[in-house]
Amino acid sequence: MNRLPAYPADHPVAIAFAGIVCAARTGCGTLDALADCAERVGVRPFSDYFDDAAELLGFFYSRPLDLYVDRETKRRADALPYDQLHLAFAH
Repeated sequence: MNRLPAYPADHPVAIAFAGIVCAARTGCGTLDALADCAERVGVRPFSDYFDDAAELLGFFYSRPLDLYVDRETKRRADALPYDQLHLAFAH
């Protein structure tokens, strides 16, 4: 992602920043705040464009787990065959 002199409201950087501010002000979860902020500017929550904003905040979407997780968990999940996921991540 390239730096810009200004970011439009629907840009992932602007959405990520707004999500952090909203979460800090309201005390709600960061992903919930991010989804609210994205929706307000016309970005569908949990879309590919939303994923870019989430990654800026350290949340990576793992397709095998169908969850937003940290970078290391995503790496581990992506490396495993689907039939082994439940064994590796069951607690």
